[in-house]
Amino acid sequence: MVVEQKVELRHLKSRVTAAESLVDALEKENTAMEARMTAAESLAEELQMENDAQATELAVAQLELSSLQIRLTVSEERVEELEKQQEVQATELAVAQQELSTLELRLTVSEGLIMELEQQQEGQEMDIQELQNTNIVRKLAFSASLLTSGQGNTEKEDAPLLYKNVFTNIGNHYNLDTGYFTAPARGVYYFRFTGHLAHSDISMIMKMFMNEDLIVTSGHHNYGSNYADVSNGVVLQLEVGDVVSVQLRGKVWDDHYHRTTFSGFLLFSL
Repeated sequence: MVVEQKVELRHLKSRVTAAESLVDALEKENTAMEARMTAAESLAEELQMENDAQATELAVAQLELSSLQIRLTVSEERVEELEKQQEVQATELAVAQQELSTLELRLTVSEGLIMELEQQQEGQEMDIQELQNTNIVRKLAFSASLLTSGQGNTEKEDAPLLYKNVFTNIGNHYNLDTGYFTAPARGVYYFRFTGHLAHSDISMIMKMFMNEDLIVTSGHHNYGSNYADVSNGVVLQLEVGDVVSVQLRGKVWDDHYHRTTFSGFLLFSL
């Protein structure tokens, strides 16, 4: 029995040693598990902190997103309002453009009418002026003698006579300073001159000129006669600005009887 107990004791010791070894192993494993648990807890704590931070960031992001959504909604409403206003303005602009086109058309018509009226007015003014000029021209006549006073001979050598004693000068187209009559209008005119020869021993030749052209002549050669009278007349078609004058070669007499004259008047306009 003692041997058996010894054997059993050895077995028990072996089993205790094995159990102690197992306990040591379990303790080591437990230590390792505790270390892992501590690490896991630390990691969990870190993860929790990160989660909290992310939750905070998420909350902030959600707030910003909400703010952006509100702003987006406001912007969309504003855009919609602006689009409506733009549509209204486009409609008003189209109406305004149509009204402007209508006004431009009316303005063009009015300007054309005004231009036409102005042209008509200018034509009427020209007609009135022409009628006035025609009326003035119709009232055209002149007549003058050589001397204003006294008596005596005037001697010239192919030079215009200056008729100083003006009886009539309607229209003032005869110039007593030059002896020229200037035609104010195109028309047919009648001219006449007279001359008296007295107290002279030389001849008298009177010539009527239109511009530089000799038209008619009348004269008398003195062959011992103390007195002689000459005259001539002509109907001329004149243009505006044509001049008519009487030139003398020799001597011509005039006195208070006004024997030497130059006259003319308009027959009719052309």
